[in-house]
Amino acid sequence: MKIIEWNCQGAFRKKYGRLLPEQADILVISECEAEAKLKFGDLTPKPNDFFWYGDSPNKGVGIFSYTDYKLELLPCFNPKYRYIIPLKVTGKESSFLLLAIWAMGNQKNPLARYVGQVWQAINFYEKLFSQQCILTGDFNSNKIWDEKERVGTHSDMVTFLERYKIYSLYHLQEQIEQGSEIQPTFHLHKNLQKPYHIDYFFASQIIIDEGFNMSIAKASDWLDISNHVPISLEFIAKPQLGKIKDSLSDVLNEKLEQLSVDTLKRFKDKIKELQESTLKVERLGTVMEYLPERAKLLEKYETLCEIDRLIKKL
Repeated sequence: MKIIEWNCQGAFRKKYGRLLPEQADILVISECEAEAKLKFGDLTPKPNDFFWYGDSPNKGVGIFSYTDYKLELLPCFNPKYRYIIPLKVTGKESSFLLLAIWAMGNQKNPLARYVGQVWQAINFYEKLFSQQCILTGDFNSNKIWDEKERVGTHSDMVTFLERYKIYSLYHLQEQIEQGSEIQPTFHLHKNLQKPYHIDYFFASQIIIDEGFNMSIAKASDWLDISNHVPISLEFIAKPQLGKIKDSLSDVLNEKLEQLSVDTLKRFKDKIKELQESTLKVERLGTVMEYLPERAKLLEKYETLCEIDRLIKKL
């Protein structure tokens, strides 16, 4: 199986021709326009399956399947981490979880921008990582920026994932340390003198054990149309996913179990109310128009968790 990840820097409908000869099974495209602008069958070849999420029809994250693999948004999707998208990928003989990532800035909470957003998201989706999974995309992150103030650093993220035997494939393949990369994936302002490595594939040990090959395209072939280059992963897609606790209730109940006894007692009625609201929001599904209600609910859970953190601190 082959997956290609690329931040196309917008207007993918005008650039897809560069990627399609690579015959990828799945494309993960950051800064991709919505389906209405892609105009499948007219401007862009129609994929067999497609998922897109974004705040603007001009830019979001698009995941394209050009073979038999089907894409399904997990019901525990948290719209707060809007560009870290958890999907179930299912083929005839294999399935795995995919987190498609485009790490963004955050004006409301600067400490949660870029890798800070990824850090919060992987903590939220933590229970999924017992399954075989791949995380890929534009992380906008590197160990060299660890000193910047964030809710979690690049090294924190790497260490967290390693606890679940999820590793950066570039660093495994090239036997190189984080922060010492020699192949850039991004050039600031398309300037060859300003190279950075900020796009990644992370994968579970079970996928790594089957064998893989990862490659990074040459900047000279791509800088005319994007400040990022595509990175590709080829691997043997054999295993099937086990049973997943991926409902919103499953994830949030796991969070509630981590609250202190004191918090559980003090806020017993509020917790019951939140659990009932969760069931109602769940029934609405992950349709775009209902995501604001989901976001409000999750904000209440986060407030409760923050109160708990402060109580424990006291």
